[in-house]
Amino acid sequence: MDSVTQAVLGGVVGELVLGRKIGGKGMVWGLFFGTLPDLDILVFPWLDQVEKLRWHRGISHSFLMMVVAAFVFAKPLAWVHRNQGVSARRAWWFVFLVWSTHVLIDVFTSYGTQVYEPFSDARVAWSNLFIIDLFFTLPLLFWVVYRGWRGLQNFRELVVYHYSGSEPDVRPKFDEVSRRGATVVMSLSCLYVAFSLIMKLWAMDRIQGQMVEEIPDGELVAVAPTPFNTILWRGLIETEKGYFVTHWSPFDEGPAGYYFFAKRHELCESFQEEEMFEGLKWFSRGHWVARETPDGEVEFIDIRFGEVRDHEAEKLLPMFRWHLSYDDQGGFEAERPPRRVKMGDTLSALWKRLLGNRREWEALEAF
Repeated sequence: MDSVTQAVLGGVVGELVLGRKIGGKGMVWGLFFGTLPDLDILVFPWLDQVEKLRWHRGISHSFLMMVVAAFVFAKPLAWVHRNQGVSARRAWWFVFLVWSTHVLIDVFTSYGTQVYEPFSDARVAWSNLFIIDLFFTLPLLFWVVYRGWRGLQNFRELVVYHYSGSEPDVRPKFDEVSRRGATVVMSLSCLYVAFSLIMKLWAMDRIQGQMVEEIPDGELVAVAPTPFNTILWRGLIETEKGYFVTHWSPFDEGPAGYYFFAKRHELCESFQEEEMFEGLKWFSRGHWVARETPDGEVEFIDIRFGEVRDHEAEKLLPMFRWHLSYDDQGGFEAERPPRRVKMGDTLSALWKRLLGNRREWEALEAF
């Protein structure tokens, strides 16, 4: 998920695991370790487009790294806070829990996470949350901001009272309230995850039921939430010749329509031996289509990630696509073109479709 969510989740875990011992510093350490796995992007300048896909959420997000990181950082962290009674065991659990919850919420998305590295490059993706979901993030963010603000206030009061000759015992009481707050917001976010899983099961059942009647030779290969919500879901159905895409919301009245995308894999025959092309197929988990652009280039489209809506051109645009070509020296290139979409129009259309308005949503042409 996004970096803000990862950081604030780590902050809440830090408060719950270390807050009793070191107060607000537990939150600070949680913010740091919650961000650490995503620093794998620091090597991006030295990687090509496809290598970035393999590297990000790779070894740094594996079960192995969770354990290794806990052993590497536990003793130094315990030594820093030895006077506050932080044991190496507690520090180990802190690092492990922050790292593993970071990976877990990445698994909730459709992007996929290589949790079995270096033994397998298979990507795990439960697809029950979009990569940015404010309903999951806001409780955690609110608590971290409030905790930081109150911590600064208490620190200022302690400084004032110290120079006046006395020190009020405000920290223990505040820290106890803060831990209860952390428990509450973590519970709210966990309940939202449970809600998303229930909604996904409901969406799968409804999409599968409609598919059996209308596309009997199809296989439902993916059901995922649309951007920023867990109410409107996108179903991806594979057949021998291509993919059908449909959407479902509990506010729908009657069956939804379908978009069809032919596979057209023959357009990529000349690229079959290229290592980067194999990397794109690996990333798509085999669910991809090809298109020829107006200027004659071949476009590889990962069909799992949905479409953005260009209302000016009255067309759908694929969210994850790469232009494939050979340069003047015969080197293979795979470049992602920029997306130019008005976000306001997209969000407006999304909101209307979420509430069951299918006519406007299904009026655009497929790419």
